[in-house]
Amino acid sequence: MPLRLPQVASTNFLKAGLIALFLVGLGLRLWGLGRFNTLAFDETYYVRFAVDYLQQRPFFDAHPPLGKYLIALGIALVNPLAGYLDLTGNTLTGVWLSPWSYRWMTALAGACLPPLAAALAYLLASGYPQRHRLIFGALAGGLMLMEGLSLVESRFGLINLFWVGLGLGGQVCLLAAGSMNRPGYAYTAAGVAFGGAIAVKWNGAGFLLGLYLLWGLGRWWASRFEKFSGQNPVPLALRRLRLSQLLVYCCGVPLFTYGLIWLPHLHLTGTSLIEIHRLLWQAHQSMGDAVHPYCSAWYTWPLLLRPVAYFYRTVPLGSAEPAVYSVQGLGNPVLWWLSTAAMVALAGQVFSQGRRGLRPGMGPDPIAVFLLVNYGANWLPWAMVQRCTFLYHYLGSLVFSGVAIAYLLAGWLTHPRPDFRRLAWGLLLLIGAAFIFWLPVYLGLPLSPEALRWRWWLRLWI
Repeated sequence: MPLRLPQVASTNFLKAGLIALFLVGLGLRLWGLGRFNTLAFDETYYVRFAVDYLQQRPFFDAHPPLGKYLIALGIALVNPLAGYLDLTGNTLTGVWLSPWSYRWMTALAGACLPPLAAALAYLLASGYPQRHRLIFGALAGGLMLMEGLSLVESRFGLINLFWVGLGLGGQVCLLAAGSMNRPGYAYTAAGVAFGGAIAVKWNGAGFLLGLYLLWGLGRWWASRFEKFSGQNPVPLALRRLRLSQLLVYCCGVPLFTYGLIWLPHLHLTGTSLIEIHRLLWQAHQSMGDAVHPYCSAWYTWPLLLRPVAYFYRTVPLGSAEPAVYSVQGLGNPVLWWLSTAAMVALAGQVFSQGRRGLRPGMGPDPIAVFLLVNYGANWLPWAMVQRCTFLYHYLGSLVFSGVAIAYLLAGWLTHPRPDFRRLAWGLLLLIGAAFIFWLPVYLGLPLSPEALRWRWWLRLWI
């Protein structure tokens, strides 16, 4: 007989689960955070820019400033304590810095992703029994814990996890507003989060674009089909938004937040908001001919064909084989490919439902529609970008494909047929085994050359 939890116990269980996901994620990111006492990959740029802010030196970067503000804040809070904590450091930026000081804020942002994914799943499944919602949320958060690319990104002083976390947090706030009597505060928090995401990188606009598309879909569906089918494939929180509220909370508040975040940078450089955006646009246009050994086209990202190498060092061990320290933004291959397959399956499901036609009480699966629209909004615009792009640009879409496989697995784990439950547990074991197998190249643990070669399954992974 299915376990039925009282409402209070269920709420406490949810809170405890979210805290546990955060703490485990934080532990994975903080353990050995200062192992590589250097500037790895794009830390060369972002950490130097953060130091420029702290020393009030004007500079130009091709991205908005919030990510560098956060790294600078991390340096200001932790670097003065480095001596007391006996932390190592370097002077690669011209000043002495501990790697902990310029990496811990990113680690904190990365640790927020698993509970945010769990909260998103839980809120999306509002029409399901509580047990199913908890399983769906636990799977979404647990799978995000075992996602390799976001783990790698969150262990260096980089900025991608800031826009992903803020964009996802904005969507969670907006969905939570659907069950509130006075949702204005939640809508405002969502708008601030979306503005912050775009103020890290313009990529963050994908989370907001997904909501615009869903809001438009909900209005169109209500005018054409809702009276007949009795259903609407868009979450209640978005359906409750009037046009005036959409303009305020999902346009006005993000734009105001975005502009406000620019003020310290504009004061430092003496430029105007219009002028800095003209320079940003020119900078991005000039990147069109740039090449990089780890460039990858947008259509290859769902297949995980070309990851990014963040760090590589060989340490001689006398007559024995050398130890290799390699950090690869590879992702968890089993989870990645299953997530892509889940998106294809959900797309096929929605298409099949459309072909069968509408019936009273039936319509497209709202969770599938939400995930597909947001996945596409974060991925498909990259088809129009001509410059060199990288696998980490797929992080926004990866969040939704990870929730998609969690959605399918939750359905199988609660299915009455034992074959479905066994399949779900088998896939979860494969994902967990893959995470452990590739963990050394996420954390930069020493491997022999032979052990490292075992982990390069595709030629382009090297």
